[in-house]
Amino acid sequence: MKNKPNFILFLILLSCSILAFGQTNSNLQPGIDRWKVKISAPKFTTNDDAKPVPLKKLIILPLLEKEYSTNKYSDTLIPKKVETLTEGDIISTKGYLHLVALENSSTDHRDGDYHIQLTLNPTWSDSCFIVEIPYEEFVSNPQLKTLFAQNRSFIRKNLLKNETKDPSTTGNIMQNQVYVKVTGQLFYDAIHASQMRNPDPAKRKYRGKKGRNTTPSHSYTAWEIHPVTNIEFTPKPR
Repeated sequence: MKNKPNFILFLILLSCSILAFGQTNSNLQPGIDRWKVKISAPKFTTNDDAKPVPLKKLIILPLLEKEYSTNKYSDTLIPKKVETLTEGDIISTKGYLHLVALENSSTDHRDGDYHIQLTLNPTWSDSCFIVEIPYEEFVSNPQLKTLFAQNRSFIRKNLLKNETKDPSTTGNIMQNQVYVKVTGQLFYDAIHASQMRNPDPAKRKYRGKKGRNTTPSHSYTAWEIHPVTNIEFTPKPR
């Protein structure tokens, strides 16, 4: 077999790539904080039923009262209405996607979510809105499990150009303008809300990753779309 050495080399490289991909997810763990809410969407039927909400509105949604940052609603939706919205609503919004990261930190979250940052601006800027796609293997609902797998595949194939490789934990920054429509459940990140409410400005903690960029992009709202049930390219605003 004349090409046997090349064939053997191919098998070795293939095995290494499969092993590397498997290792990416080997240490992921189900989350803790409001975990049942994060991986479910009880009001979801189809993406077509989503209520359109402008990103400029979502990005400035205010914090809820302190009582909603306790364990009272750890496993259930918060009934408090903010403007015309309530946690659990299935909504859609459009924005520029600047960063996607894998939640697999050695010191923090290991839940495998794809953390995505949207802004109103085509260039990197502060003030982002966070949307997250759960790792499908932690989800029992068959419909949601399929949707999460499809959406994560969309990210890898179209934004990372590698169907088998997850984004980095520090964050992959888009090199070109990416404008997307995101659909999913409105979610209140109660834990981060309590950190954002710290009366000492020096200790106040906002979410948002900077990737390899030297300028952070913070989220100044505790509201997110989590979980994402659909993400797709959409025409940029003119």
